[in-house]
Amino acid sequence: MSNPRVNQNMSSNHTIRIALASVAAFGLAACQGSPSNFQGPNFSNETRALEKQLNAESAALGAAQGATSLAASADPTGLSTFAKAPAALAARNALAKSANARMDAQLARDEQALYRRYGMNPDGTPSGKKPVVAD
Repeated sequence: MSNPRVNQNMSSNHTIRIALASVAAFGLAACQGSPSNFQGPNFSNETRALEKQLNAESAALGAAQGATSLAASADPTGLSTFAKAPAALAARNALAKSANARMDAQLARDEQALYRRYGMNPDGTPSGKKPVVAD
């Protein structure tokens, strides 16, 4: 007959190994970069930097949610999953709302710079000014 204390220690070690492997995987995933969706002269470097920052924030939130899910899966009652799910959804929705607002504001600045470069009014109508030629 097996000793329950030994089984508990083995289970604990197994959980720790899974947690360490998950942290390593999340860290590796966070280091992976993707090409910008805002290439070309119509978008500023600030837009590309903001995109990179938002991607990093979403990766960090995903890693945190993965770590809490891993911890919640160790709960034999399963009650922690019910507490975690609404909080995780609220965090995701708050991040998405914030990211959308920041990116919309940055794209509006890029649009105004584009209008100025081509000699247009802020509303996009022709102003009669000559376009600015970039060197």
